[in-house]
Amino acid sequence: MRLCAFTLDVDRDVNQAKKGQSEAVSQPLPGETGEFRFSSSARGLEMIIDLLDELSIKATFFLEGDTLREISKGMDVEDLLQGHEVASHGVCHEDITGESTGICLTGPKVAEVLEKSASIIEDVCSVPPKGFRAPYLHINNDTLAALAKLGYLYDSSLTKEIVGGGIHPYRLDNGLWEVPLASCPDIRGKRIVSYLWPMHEGKRGPADYLHMGGQVKDGLFVLATHSWHVVETFGEGRLPEERVRSSMADLRSVLEGLLDQGMAFTTIKHHLERHGEA
Repeated sequence: MRLCAFTLDVDRDVNQAKKGQSEAVSQPLPGETGEFRFSSSARGLEMIIDLLDELSIKATFFLEGDTLREISKGMDVEDLLQGHEVASHGVCHEDITGESTGICLTGPKVAEVLEKSASIIEDVCSVPPKGFRAPYLHINNDTLAALAKLGYLYDSSLTKEIVGGGIHPYRLDNGLWEVPLASCPDIRGKRIVSYLWPMHEGKRGPADYLHMGGQVKDGLFVLATHSWHVVETFGEGRLPEERVRSSMADLRSVLEGLLDQGMAFTTIKHHLERHGEA
């Protein structure tokens, strides 16, 4: 069976790294003050869940602790995510490796972040996370080891090539499962990754990702995006309503197109459990 795990990173609006601090900030908007915003992420989350419910798709949500705590003030997130998988995306979109901020988190600090994130998620959603995706996809061996030690089941921060039509979770030396995002050449021979960022920024269309999904004949195709990205982009800022509708239509085209290709949807945790990999 051809399987897809649709994953959503729920974090602060249009997050970007800031040199000299591990915590991410939101891209500034004209006339607005404050380093952090969450409204686009909250609105996009509700819109995308409505679409998933309509298509009967269960997804995996990588939740940033600060964002989860903030948006839960205005909505019942536990009820909203009922039936979906909740997983961790750090606390404040930390750049764990320091690649973008210049601040690499130490082993004890990483463990503190992972434990705090899990505590917030369990407090809000009543379920402990078993999966993790590193902010910016920046991860190192120390973090992977900490995840295994803390009882996490898997990480989904790395990217692997689709080879011979297959892409699969694989076991790391520490016992943790790695559930990678996918990459392959597109129809023009240019590398494409299964993250919808370029589509939301107007640099790719749904057909690119449907072509990519068509290359997967076996394993698990992990598809990813942000909740805020259907409402706000780096290139345009907060989108007018016509562009929001267009962005949601593009996402619908990808999901419906994969269903039409005969791809079934699952959560990452369910896939690992069902195939005896948990």
